[in-house]
Amino acid sequence: MEIVPYHVSYSGRVHESLRELIIRAVALGLGRKVFDAAREIERILRIYPQFGQPLRDLAVGSAQLWIGVVPPLVVHYILDEEHRQVMVVRPMQPLSRRSL
Repeated sequence: MEIVPYHVSYSGRVHESLRELIIRAVALGLGRKVFDAAREIERILRIYPQFGQPLRDLAVGSAQLWIGVVPPLVVHYILDEEHRQVMVVRPMQPLSRRSL
């Protein structure tokens, strides 16, 4: 049985903020940890985006807003099961504001 991956998309704002977050993390000696977490989030969202928790249903089709955590990052995303799409809608944030 072949697993069909979900299509994951990011806005330019999300890409830019992640780049800035990684730069800050490198300065604090946490660059590898943040980079690895971002890669793991990408991997999980492609194969099992239901790893997080649903926050609310959206008015568009069957889409839901979700939140997921891969330490040290938190990601908010929209999951559209019907179209097998995931859209990262807000910049990823550190789990703890004091850490980065």
